[in-house]
Amino acid sequence: MTAHGVVYSEGSLHGLPSFPDESKLTNLTALVTGANGISGYHLVRVLAANPKRWSQIFCLSRRPPPDNFFEDLGEGAKRVKHIAVDFLSEPAQIAERLKANVQKIDHVFFFSYMQTQQKGSVLEMWSDASALAEVNSNLLSNFLGGLRLTSLQPKRFLLQTGAKNYGFHMGPATNPSFESDPRVTLEENFYYPQEDALAKYCEETGAAWNVVRPSYIIGAVRDGALNFMIGLAIYGAIQSYLKKPLDFPGDYAAWDREFCQSTALLNAHFEEWAVLTDKAANEAFNIQDGQSFTWGRFWPYLASWVTTCRHVDTPRGYGPAGTTRSTFSLLEWSGKAEVQQAWKKLSEDYALVLDPFDEQKRAQIFGMSDSALLGDWPLSLSMRKARKLGFFGTADSFETAFEAIQDLARLKLVIPTVMKEYSE
Repeated sequence: MTAHGVVYSEGSLHGLPSFPDESKLTNLTALVTGANGISGYHLVRVLAANPKRWSQIFCLSRRPPPDNFFEDLGEGAKRVKHIAVDFLSEPAQIAERLKANVQKIDHVFFFSYMQTQQKGSVLEMWSDASALAEVNSNLLSNFLGGLRLTSLQPKRFLLQTGAKNYGFHMGPATNPSFESDPRVTLEENFYYPQEDALAKYCEETGAAWNVVRPSYIIGAVRDGALNFMIGLAIYGAIQSYLKKPLDFPGDYAAWDREFCQSTALLNAHFEEWAVLTDKAANEAFNIQDGQSFTWGRFWPYLASWVTTCRHVDTPRGYGPAGTTRSTFSLLEWSGKAEVQQAWKKLSEDYALVLDPFDEQKRAQIFGMSDSALLGDWPLSLSMRKARKLGFFGTADSFETAFEAIQDLARLKLVIPTVMKEYSE
């Protein structure tokens, strides 16, 4: 029991918040953008599990939800409505879609994101910073413009960004990173104009805001190639099929570095807590699993289940640049003919629905995994701010990673035999 309510455990998650005065938190409506993605979907799962609290959940995305979208929502699926909206269209068109389908919004959760075409080389996931900034800034500004053209007035607007806020994708950053750290201006970062646009909207409308910054996200959805666990699961399955060892791509520094993870379901519990906690209004928060994690400890689990940094200056303003030493990269590995032939056979045998070797998907899937594995600098997000306000949730990243790979197999994105053969 805490001053904020009783904490509880749920599977791999521990210290989850409850809300002592539930009578004030009933019949709420939520609008979740990017609902098909890894973050949006898990937020919908958390909200749908509380029928008294959330009476209606509107899910907005460009594409219709995958066939399995509603399977894990149970009874809560009846309170979830999908609305097809393209946030790259004009604000007036967005407003018309909202007016036709949404009568009330209490809380907005914004997860929409678009990845630009990747160049294809190692660690180039976010190299075209200007293009990323343009398209993703437009996603939010167009949505805010459409919202202004309606009579809808949210109480709280939550924007999820990420650890790139501190420059970890460019080199060694502050360790651990605090929410108050200054912006890193070595190159464009769409998080910053998004935060500015949200702050302006809230100042003009009287809504409160939150910004939430996770690390690499552990979870499973069918509609989401930007998921480093997919690349790792595919790598493990093919190496097992080819009867080859599960070599680690990085060096000893990457093997031993502290590297926090952010489980999607824990993020979702935190984001619900944030918008329903008065003291958390108008604040930015880090969110991570709160447990120690290194690739060196994770890699044997995975096996049992199945360049130089481009900036001379560093995000923290001092110290040496990071290096990315590797024996190979998963993106390069994925281009081998024997690898693709092995996956074709596995895909036919197990009726898989994902072609990870489609050229656009291949760069995203294996580039994302490379970006998580390679490099010699740590990634550590401070949770002290959220702890002081009463959020004590944690997740076992090793356990949730195992669960995510099982879920990926259930969704027919990777083969299930790795799990059957190697699970404890």
